[in-house]
Amino acid sequence: TDQYGGSVENRARLVLEVVDAGIEEWGADRIGIRVSPIGTFQNTDNGPNEEADALYLIEQLGKRGIAYLHMSEPDWAGGEPYTDAFREKVRARFHGPIIGAGAYTVEKAETLIGKGLIDAVAFGRDWIANPDLVARLQRKAELNPQRAESFYGGGAEGYTDYPTL
Repeated sequence: TDQYGGSVENRARLVLEVVDAGIEEWGADRIGIRVSPIGTFQNTDNGPNEEADALYLIEQLGKRGIAYLHMSEPDWAGGEPYTDAFREKVRARFHGPIIGAGAYTVEKAETLIGKGLIDAVAFGRDWIANPDLVARLQRKAELNPQRAESFYGGGAEGYTDYPTL
């Protein structure tokens, strides 16, 4: 095993080296990171210690005082959402702003923000499909259906042709 494999410290090393380099160049208050700490995607296996490994990394990021932690939920791709117990462990280790992302509804966002488990939500795919997302949420209007096949494409289709209210 090299210095990037084996122990949890070694497995977290690359991410922390990149974060440390960013901090050295721009300062911790200008560095944020998006992580997908637990859950599977496309049949990947994060190993038997995925929660402990994730919490170690999050704790190390917290010690560095970075600007924010942006957590992608596993339920955006059909996985199980994080439990409140896991979110509480994250909050205990990271004291800066925590942004949630992935399959959020307004109700889920309000609940988790109200509990103090996250501070903000990124409505990425909903925003792509609804250029007037704020107005729709305020009016409790129906959201446009998402066209996933256009999310990562290069043309106007999917970025400029969704209807507004």
